[in-house]
Amino acid sequence: MSCVFKIREGLSSDTEAEKKIARYILAYPNETTLSSAQNLGEKAGVSAAAVIRFSHKLGYKGFTALKVDLAHDSTDEIKSFDDVIQENDSMSVVVKKAERLNSSLQDQVYRLLNVENLEKAVNALLKCRTVYLFGVSGSGIVCMDFREKLTRINHRAFYRSDFHDQLAAAAHMTGKDAALAVSYSGKTREVVIGMKYAKEKGVPTIAITQFQKSPLLKQIDIPLYIPTTEHELRLGAIASRNASLIVTDLLYMGMAKNDINSTKDDLIKTREIIRRMSRIK
Repeated sequence: MSCVFKIREGLSSDTEAEKKIARYILAYPNETTLSSAQNLGEKAGVSAAAVIRFSHKLGYKGFTALKVDLAHDSTDEIKSFDDVIQENDSMSVVVKKAERLNSSLQDQVYRLLNVENLEKAVNALLKCRTVYLFGVSGSGIVCMDFREKLTRINHRAFYRSDFHDQLAAAAHMTGKDAALAVSYSGKTREVVIGMKYAKEKGVPTIAITQFQKSPLLKQIDIPLYIPTTEHELRLGAIASRNASLIVTDLLYMGMAKNDINSTKDDLIKTREIIRRMSRIK
């Protein structure tokens, strides 16, 4: 996971001391890699202990580990999806802008990815009896897509677009199941309620959400982060939906490769039964 992206994504929910450290590192990445915790603390106006705590918060063993990751990173700015479209743009210009932004988005997703957490999520999904999916609106589209993929390789998954149906089914979850939430904001009340219940039942909980503090993250065992790419007032959940689809595709591929021969057999079975429709006269 990219050091710069972790710092940038968490900035809005940082404490004042953490914001001072984050802004200094983002403004002076090269100087940071040559500094000690004491040095950086003096320049940012905080203590050396605060720098070390900030490093731990980002998942590093210490400030030295943060510097090593930062040295391999890039601070290139990525524009927001919401800023891309102008009223006087021709369709050809919109196409070019969308192509460029989708490419940037994909790069952001992979730079934020924590492979260790991805592996934990895949293992939890492989071991479970049923995957219960929670998401509404644009996130619900991601859930439906993931459910259909899992069905084709013979893994049980439950999702309904009506959230009352989602909660009704969730009442039957046990520790042998797994719960996966998709929520860009991490604040969607219905999704948080479902995952809180799953947590109470001892169900492994996974979430695809942005790298910021949220009510949802308090209920999650395995977070899988997507970039903060859209403003509060959004043109549409385009970027967040596409980013979430990349993550669920990675989960699907991780599960599919676990027993590749069985996966191939399952895909052939599903393809063959669908082909029967074209033979009926």
